[in-house]
Amino acid sequence: MNVAFIYNDIYRNSLFGENHPITEKRISNVYDLSKIIGFKNVKYYKSSIASVKELSIFHDKDYITALYQAEKKQKVTLENMKKFNIGTTSNPIFKEMYRRHAVATGSLILGSDLILNKKFNYIFSPGSGAHHGKKNKASGFCYFNDIATCILYLKKNNIKKIVYFDMDAHYGDGVMEYFKFSEDILTISIHQKNLWPRNGDYFYEDNFISFPVEEGFNDTKFKDIFEKKIEMKIKQFKPEVAILQMGADCLIDDHMSKLCLTNNSMKFTIEKFKNLSKNIIVMGGGGYNPWITLRAWIYNLATLANEDSKLNLNSKGKDFLKNIKWKKKPKQNWLNEITDLPNIFSL
Repeated sequence: MNVAFIYNDIYRNSLFGENHPITEKRISNVYDLSKIIGFKNVKYYKSSIASVKELSIFHDKDYITALYQAEKKQKVTLENMKKFNIGTTSNPIFKEMYRRHAVATGSLILGSDLILNKKFNYIFSPGSGAHHGKKNKASGFCYFNDIATCILYLKKNNIKKIVYFDMDAHYGDGVMEYFKFSEDILTISIHQKNLWPRNGDYFYEDNFISFPVEEGFNDTKFKDIFEKKIEMKIKQFKPEVAILQMGADCLIDDHMSKLCLTNNSMKFTIEKFKNLSKNIIVMGGGGYNPWITLRAWIYNLATLANEDSKLNLNSKGKDFLKNIKWKKKPKQNWLNEITDLPNIFSL
């Protein structure tokens, strides 16, 4: 099955700041390693920047203008900092602060059009997944909420039923809370209990599932929850499009959470959704260990493309992983293989 990989090279040299948790080149690394691996079923598309009209599908005009002006001037007034939550430690002023996130939104608009025009059923956009963004303010490293915009865009184009599944360690509040009472949107978030933003309390209804889990949450528990609490809900809902936010901070060895999933849980999720929805959009999200994030998202792409056989890395692929620089030294398996062991889903 062919997959549209939507990318823009704005991510290559775009930095939130030297000490910001979002690591350098984390999106371009996925693109580069995918090219080294040489997937046959992946077609590459360049994302353009979302227009103001497209951004306005979800966001307030004054917020869009304020973000644009902050990028242009590389500063923000105290009034706008307080009003829009930009120019803060989490949401700093940086060179591409408007364009980077408008491109992430443009990626999902393009992906939606490819689905709507029946050119692709599977979309891969690792630069998208900003699930904390609000209509009129930045939040949690998320300036534009590309996901909410994508859902509303699909609805405007007569897609009746959409499922949003979020396995980022953090509660996907910007999406979850906005669509909480929408009968034609099924929203699901599995996230670490009491982790920022700390408002993802347990809630289990027909169209809204918020599932906080304890520290140490692992693959076995994930499989149990998905198959016993979630899968039948999705099957009964009969989605036309599934949108998956696959933040890698839920994985073991990502320091931003204390969850203990392996990247096999993401493969398991994608395989499940292949049987639950004809159309799937897979995004990135959180992910703050560069090796863990890269390996997981490459695995997601391979799973979508049905090319797991390509994951036995050659010397060039291994060298690419070895050349990543970060504050922490990598474990040996991070440099030699994509999949995590053990894999309880293969038992």
